[in-house]
Amino acid sequence: MGDIKVVPIIGGVVAALFLPLLIVLALIVVGLAGMDTAEAQCDPAGLTGKGNQQQAFNFFVSAGYSKEQAAGVVGNLITESSVEPALRQGDLPGTVTHPADVVDSSLGWGLVQWTPAGKLIKPARDAGVDDATIESLEFQLDFLKDQLDGDGPVPEKAAGDHLKAATTVDEATFAFGYHFERFADRDDLAGANWAQRKADARTVLERYGDGASAGECDGGIVQTALALAWDTPGHGHDPKPGYAAAEAAYNGSKGYDELTDCGVFVATVMVMSGADKDYVRRLTSSQREYVRSSPKYEVFEDLTNEGELRPGDSFVHDGHTFIYTGNYTGGDGKTYNAASASLTEHVPEASRVYFSDSRGHYTVARRSDG
Repeated sequence: MGDIKVVPIIGGVVAALFLPLLIVLALIVVGLAGMDTAEAQCDPAGLTGKGNQQQAFNFFVSAGYSKEQAAGVVGNLITESSVEPALRQGDLPGTVTHPADVVDSSLGWGLVQWTPAGKLIKPARDAGVDDATIESLEFQLDFLKDQLDGDGPVPEKAAGDHLKAATTVDEATFAFGYHFERFADRDDLAGANWAQRKADARTVLERYGDGASAGECDGGIVQTALALAWDTPGHGHDPKPGYAAAEAAYNGSKGYDELTDCGVFVATVMVMSGADKDYVRRLTSSQREYVRSSPKYEVFEDLTNEGELRPGDSFVHDGHTFIYTGNYTGGDGKTYNAASASLTEHVPEASRVYFSDSRGHYTVARRSDG
C-alpha cells in the first residue's frame, strides 16, 4: 500500500504508517500545556480525564466522534501500545523509549506503533518539533485524528469513514482495527486478537462513557486561537512560539507586518482549525463581506450582550476582527475572553470582547453547522 508497511509484533500489534502533514500542530501543544483556561469545554487537544485511556477517549469524543467510536479506537490502542506514546515495539508496558533512542530503529513506536519509528520522528524534528513534544500523547492523538480525517500525504480517510459509520462499539473496534491498524491476523475474525480488542473497547465505554459529552466542540476555533495567541496582553511584535510557522503554513500572507495583522490571525485560526479552509486570508472588509454572504455562517449585526455569544464566534468590521473564546485565566491571573492581533501594534494576544468602537458596530459570525 504505497509506503505503508504492516508488520506483526507482540500481541498482533501492527501499525499503518503516515508522514504527518500538520507538524505545526505540535507547537500548539506547547502553547496549550500551561494554560489554566476554559478551553477544556471545547478542546480535543486539551486532554481531560485521568490517565491516558480516558484522555484519549475524551479527545475523540470532543473531536466529534461518538462514544462508541471513541471507545473502539482506544480499545485498539490498548492492544497496540497500552496507550503509551513512548512505547517501543516489543517492550513491556511502562517502558519509556525516547525518540533519540529509537529514531534509527526499524521497530515500531508510539500510540499506533509507527514503523520504523523514524517515519514520525525525523520529519517532526525537521520541522523544529522537540523530542518531548513528539513523544507526548497530545501530539500523537492530533496526528491520528488528522489521518482519519484524510489529511496528510498518506491519508486514511477510508478508515476514518468506516469508523464514523460505525454505530456500535464492536463495529467501531472492527472499523479501526481492520481498516486502519491492519494487523497481521485481522482476517481471523474469531481469533483472540479481535476478542481482546473488543473486550477492551467495551470496558473503555463502560468506564468513561458517562463522563464525556459530544457535540460541544466549536470545530477547533477556540483551541487554535488560544494556542496561537499569548494568554496575556503586551507582547508587541514578539509572536508566540509556533504562530509564525502556523501563519506561513495555513495562511501564507506576506508583506506588511502580517504577524500583527488581525485579519491574518483570524483567517489562520479558521483555516488551521479546519473550521473554514476557504476563509478570506486577509483584509477585514473582504472577510466581513465573506461571512455575510457565505451559507456557512449565521451572522448577527446588532449583538450587545456577552450572554448571546458562543465560544468561536468571530467579530469583524471594516478595520478590525477578533475571536471570542469564552472566559479563560491568563498567566497574569486576569480573566480574558477574546484573542486578537492589531496591525503594527501587537501580535495575537489576550483581550476582552467589545461590540463597537470608533469604526462602528461589529458583525458577529458563527459557523452555522456548529
